[in-house]
Amino acid sequence: MTDSLKALFTSWCDDTRSITLEFINELSDADLDKKLPRKELNTIRLQSEEMAFIQKDFVEGLRTKVLEFNAPELGKLSKQEIAKMMAELDGEMEKLLAAFDGTESIDVYGTPYNIHRYIATMIIHENMHIGQIIAFCYATGIEVPAAVTENLALEG
Repeated sequence: MTDSLKALFTSWCDDTRSITLEFINELSDADLDKKLPRKELNTIRLQSEEMAFIQKDFVEGLRTKVLEFNAPELGKLSKQEIAKMMAELDGEMEKLLAAFDGTESIDVYGTPYNIHRYIATMIIHENMHIGQIIAFCYATGIEVPAAVTENLALEG
């Protein structure tokens, strides 16, 4: 794995995935399932599951060099199952990226994405959900986990 890919992967694990896992691990099931002001993916649990399944598609894209999104039925995983799936996918992703030299590209709907852009796109997707989750917590009275407020310099 090149230094630049290692930096992206580290950013993924330390700066993005760790925040998602704080929400999953620290919020109660009632808070994870509280209805949010959104048409679809209207709970934190559904958003978390969707992030895991999107990452699964991105990991498969590392194998096949083509990103294809699948639309699994959501709402069936416990918070422990979501966290376990994410950990396994992070491990798979790290192993696959170890063989990359930084010149690879992945086909994303007919557009070649350099591997760096590809990984950045996955990170951006999860960060968008994190922002929504934080806003929904504020809007619905769910307490944002202390580690998240400290990490992102947020108000409680």
